[in-house]
Amino acid sequence: GSLYASEGTNRLSPDELREIRNGNSRIESVAVSLVHELMVTLRARHGGIEEAISQDGRDAISERNLRIRNLVSQRYQEVKADFLKGRYERSKARLPENIDRWRSTPDISNPGADLANFPNSAFTLPAGRAYIETSPVTWYGGAPLTAPQYNAEFLLRYGVTDDIELRLFGNGPSWQGGRTGGAGFSPLAFDTKIHLMDEQTDLFLPAAGFEAYIQTELLASSGFSQGTNGGLSFNFDQSLPFDIDAEYNFGANQIRKFNGDPYWQFNFQWALQKDVLDKDVAVFIHGFYNATSLPRLPATLALSIDGPELLDIKPPQIAAVGGGALWTINSRLVLWGQASGGVTQYSPSVITNFGFAIAF
Repeated sequence: GSLYASEGTNRLSPDELREIRNGNSRIESVAVSLVHELMVTLRARHGGIEEAISQDGRDAISERNLRIRNLVSQRYQEVKADFLKGRYERSKARLPENIDRWRSTPDISNPGADLANFPNSAFTLPAGRAYIETSPVTWYGGAPLTAPQYNAEFLLRYGVTDDIELRLFGNGPSWQGGRTGGAGFSPLAFDTKIHLMDEQTDLFLPAAGFEAYIQTELLASSGFSQGTNGGLSFNFDQSLPFDIDAEYNFGANQIRKFNGDPYWQFNFQWALQKDVLDKDVAVFIHGFYNATSLPRLPATLALSIDGPELLDIKPPQIAAVGGGALWTINSRLVLWGQASGGVTQYSPSVITNFGFAIAF
């Protein structure tokens, strides 16, 4: 309607009234626009907060899950590494919770190389697994009844079952000093090893195995053949305090008298070994009496003596003691070296070898 001023004022003109109405419309429009923009801003901010909170929550959950996965993976790798490395308490690999992993993973530490020291272990390879062991630098010093000799020894091993192993051994290309010496190839020996039982620490019973070989004249060059001879041994492994692994073998092997007749003699081998430097390196001391577990020693020289009584004499007893170390490069490869000395008059003056083994 009409607008009137208080008493003493003039009445507003139509143009003034129209201008006021237009101004009110603009104010209402601006106000509506501001309210709309405010509502949009609030919604955006509210949604952004929710999104930020949701994103932060997802990030926190993802980060926590990642940490858990990393910890689990790290622990698994540690357990796996501990399982793969070291000879101590090797019976654990055959426990029900470990045996599948032991079968499926090549492991040069379990059962471990046999050529590295004088005794052989009681343990065998898993079914289908294989080792190639070689000591391409092996030297036996001379003695009153034996000439110095160089060998490039090798041992091939294959697991027929988890408890039966087939083996092929040889001293390889050889050289012998002395007046009748020369170069050639040493004979092959066929060997088998059977794992009889795992270690029972609660009863202080060692792991046990049985091994037997027959040394043939196959591939033997003149001067390196020792005839067809056999050998057998009972092999034991035992965990001692301070994480020391003891290996010891009791056995008998067939050798020749000076007249060529065969006879059997008792033999014994032993080794004490300890893993150091996170189980990547192991040090050991070892020795033998009369023979090593495999036919590795040079043949005794024939005596140039007349008379059947003297030729019927048995070769003298021999023994040696020494030490060495193994370096496990990874789960498939190990290097070793050892040096020993004879402790009787007729023992080789020195015995050294350097070699390696590969697991498949």
